Amino acid sequence: MSNGGSQRSSIFSGLLLIVLGVLFLLARFHPDLRIWHLFWSFWPVLIILWGIAKLVDHMGAQRTGDARPPLLTGGEAALLVLVVFVLAGMGIYTKIREKNPDLNIDLDVFNHKSSQSQELPPKTIPAGAHIMVTTAMGSIVAHVGDGSDLRVSVTETAEAANESAAEELLKSLKVVIEQTRDGYSVHPVNQEMGAGHVTVDFDLTLPKSVSLAADSHHGDVSVSGLAGAVTATTQTGDIEVHDIVSDVTAQLVKGNARFDDITGSVRITGRGNEIEVNDVTGDATLQGEFFGPVRIRNVTKTTHYTSQAGDLTLAHLTGRLELDSGQIDISDVGGFAKLVTHDKDIGVENVAGRLDIAGTHGDIKVTCAQPPREDINIANGTGEVDLTLPAKSSFEISAISRSGEVQSDFEAPGLQPADENGTGRLSGKVGSSGPKIQIVTSYGTIYLRKSS
Repeated sequence: MSNGGSQRSSIFSGLLLIVLGVLFLLARFHPDLRIWHLFWSFWPVLIILWGIAKLVDHMGAQRTGDARPPLLTGGEAALLVLVVFVLAGMGIYTKIREKNPDLNIDLDVFNHKSSQSQELPPKTIPAGAHIMVTTAMGSIVAHVGDGSDLRVSVTETAEAANESAAEELLKSLKVVIEQTRDGYSVHPVNQEMGAGHVTVDFDLTLPKSVSLAADSHHGDVSVSGLAGAVTATTQTGDIEVHDIVSDVTAQLVKGNARFDDITGSVRITGRGNEIEVNDVTGDATLQGEFFGPVRIRNVTKTTHYTSQAGDLTLAHLTGRLELDSGQIDISDVGGFAKLVTHDKDIGVENVAGRLDIAGTHGDIKVTCAQPPREDINIANGTGEVDLTLPAKSSFEISAISRSGEVQSDFEAPGLQPADENGTGRLSGKVGSSGPKIQIVTSYGTIYLRKSS
């Protein structure tokens, strides 16, 4: 009950404005922070702030004898609605810009841009030299030219609170080519100084024989035509590499990546979205969380993909491997295939070598166009198993569904189907001799089908 004192004002609005101001200040100096994404992930912090504010209000009112403020005032409710609308608008705008990167909508009337381009003096470099190019923000494009010269074209864009400040940022910026122990380093100087943002885009023409390390913290990387090894790194941006006569290593945090015609091995690590790898004469290794789809085609040696969702190894992939959020599809493997997955349906066609599949919470479908020559082992936790073999196949099978049944199109004197207390079984031989097939699932039907 109130003692008749004045009503105490709540501190919630002040706390909310402080947090909002800090977020906008961070976004000012770090445009890729995506504060709408932080809000979407950590919005319960608002409830925590609200609870802290009300607790402080209550304790303060008890100490001073003032009346406690209401649980939520009209002004606080209006401020919350305004915050939600502003952050939602920023999220929609960011999504539009991600899908349409060339769209130029300037929501900040206080920012001004200034741009300039330059050609650095060409530098003759020895065969086999190692070139390193870096930029904190900007794209890197590298391709092969005639001769032994390194040629660098630079486009610099500064963004600041006014035009003169943007021009001052460009005046303080310098792009240099420095000699290193094994080659040359191309990089900007003073790119991250001053109150503003400076984008430095590189277009490099290189001798074919060099190796290259390209690192853009925030920007795309594109490399083509080199005979030396390539390393491409970006935190926010896409990577595209093709026509490389050596090994390729790539690391990304957010973005897409594509690799074509690599006479060597490809190694991709980190996190990202869509990944595509085509025509690799060495190994293809992917390690990380890629949300897909992931498409790999025609890898001469071994394809190895590891993530929290599974571990896949394929020897001599002459067809394709495709993964998305809930499905794995594999076709035409010249050697063995080993798959360990979680929460994904699996479709496999035409594995010439040994096939081992261990899956949980998903259906498994395997199709063989030719009679199997190597063993097939399938263990599934929850889901159906569907195996299709040519009618002329010879094999020895043991299939068990602990809470289901086993159905077979094959009929042979050596096959022994059984159903014991809800457990379906099929064991025996078809034909004179052949590989062993073992199938086990805990919940689901096992189908053994015969193709014509």
